[in-house]
Amino acid sequence: MQAVAACFLRYTRPGQSVVVGFSGGLDSSALLHAAACQAKESAIELSALHVHHGLSTNADAWADACQRVCKQLEVPLEVLRVDVPITTGEGVEAAARNVRHQALAGHSADWILLAHHAGDQAETVLHNLLRGAGVRGAAAMPESRGRVLRPLLGLPRDALQAYAEFHRLAWVEDESNADCRYTRNFLRHKVFPLIASRFPKAGQQLAAAASRFSEVDSLLEDLASLDLRGSPPEFPMSLGLFRDLPDTRSRNLLRAMLTWHQVQPPDECRLNEFVRQLRTTGNDRHPRIDLARYSLWCKAGHLHFKRQD
Repeated sequence: MQAVAACFLRYTRPGQSVVVGFSGGLDSSALLHAAACQAKESAIELSALHVHHGLSTNADAWADACQRVCKQLEVPLEVLRVDVPITTGEGVEAAARNVRHQALAGHSADWILLAHHAGDQAETVLHNLLRGAGVRGAAAMPESRGRVLRPLLGLPRDALQAYAEFHRLAWVEDESNADCRYTRNFLRHKVFPLIASRFPKAGQQLAAAASRFSEVDSLLEDLASLDLRGSPPEFPMSLGLFRDLPDTRSRNLLRAMLTWHQVQPPDECRLNEFVRQLRTTGNDRHPRIDLARYSLWCKAGHLHFKRQD
């Protein structure tokens, strides 16, 4: 509750609206309860959004449970039914996460509250590093980005469970959370217990490292802004911007551009090779890279970008 109150004090103003991403699970149940307790004191207009993926046979029951909790807390709830595309090449886990984020991003509230905690942060750092992400991936999740706030990032999941049990909260259990075919569940149930047996503070150390990487990432974004040399951060962009910079700053500029356009850069190997082609290819060649959510290609001395529908 103190973490939520401090987050409201840092970012919100009286009279603003805040929506909680509410799955009905332990983490978001603890967050919603704490936010409901603090909303009146902070003069915040609080609501909740439950994204109904329909991927589980229990999905309707979860939505009903969320309705009961919100009615008890006197928090307005919107249940949004969505379709999760399974042919994007991202996998069901990533596709569902993207749809959920899009649903929250489309909400009209001034602020969006998510229930990620220190354990989620540590898992995200390790996951991103293992899949070849760079500094931004290692920075994982910030407390604040745009309208999104994550007030529980400094708390271990044990603290959330203790809070929920103390306040006798009810929550639902998603059976897919035990399915180790999903990467994050594999890390949570198989990898982290093994690491923690040798390094008991691994979770805290990874979360702390994420904070330091986040500072570095902010500095690299500042450098990319300078390297645009007054050009707007928009596509198409001149290939000359890349060719006039050292390799490392060319790669940093492309990473920043993709981040500013709200897509994830490719893994380091593919990004490095693509930037090498941008810097060295002749006008008769047209380097191209196609990913699940967007495409990049060269034409007429410019780098083009298109988001996939």
